[in-house]
Amino acid sequence: MKIAILGLGAVGATVAGGLRKYEKDLIFIAREETKQVLQEKGLYLESDILGSHKICPGLVTDDPKEIGVVDVLFLCSKSYGLEAACKKYADIVGEDTLVVPLQNGITASRAVSRWLDGKGVVSDSYIYCFSNIVETGHVFNGGKLLRIGIGFAHGKDNEKARKLVAMLNEGGLPSTYGQDIMKELWEKYAMMCGNSCGFIYFDCQAGKIQEDKEKMEFLRGIFEDILRLAKASGVTGMDDMPQRNMEGFLKFPPETITSLYRDMLEGKEETEFEWLVGNGCRLAKELEVSVPFMQKVYEGKTGMQ
Repeated sequence: MKIAILGLGAVGATVAGGLRKYEKDLIFIAREETKQVLQEKGLYLESDILGSHKICPGLVTDDPKEIGVVDVLFLCSKSYGLEAACKKYADIVGEDTLVVPLQNGITASRAVSRWLDGKGVVSDSYIYCFSNIVETGHVFNGGKLLRIGIGFAHGKDNEKARKLVAMLNEGGLPSTYGQDIMKELWEKYAMMCGNSCGFIYFDCQAGKIQEDKEKMEFLRGIFEDILRLAKASGVTGMDDMPQRNMEGFLKFPPETITSLYRDMLEGKEETEFEWLVGNGCRLAKELEVSVPFMQKVYEGKTGMQ
């Protein structure tokens, strides 16, 4: 299969590591310095699970015409660059192209379908990975929490997605197809968005929240907001999610924060606040669900960026 990976940062490089056996079928979509480094040196991935490998794809480019229509397109850019990426590379998406968005959150597939004007077959998908860029063209993936899930909200089957999951598993990247995909997406969203909301609202590390009963009750309220929202979206089997996340939060080292809160602390111009928290609040309004705790976070911190 002709597989393009758009965005060769932490997530894209990790995906490439899982597909390294098929490197000559890979297309890395990168620009500027990243494109130059990947063209000259390839991609170097260090991973506790996947091992250390140099990956030299069949093509590195940022030119849609040079790419042509692909069989699979992984979207690994940050959420705030996703719309522009979809519009720029819409021509490489054919009627049967499998599009796999790996952004955080629960609205990616719907947004991508809209930005691609309905082209391609857009999956619901997620990735768990702890990866970071060491330098341009060099990514480190650490820890044992590494997996990908690919499926479709309405349970439709797709042979290309099945084959892709088999290829990822063959490369050592644990991957599943179609198993409760929306429940898995919402579980990840609850953890990431819920924890981030707590850090953002109280503007502190985990320890300051853990030692304060009122702060912990606010955090529980956020998880319960997300549970109501998930149920209104048709997702079941998550009733114990708030308690599980509360217990997990109490186990964090006191200095723990999320990457979203860190980006906001550092005053970065672009963050995933709107994508994670804002989109959650907008979905709640659309579904007529009350999310008072998330709404307090959103209304109180939109000016923090």
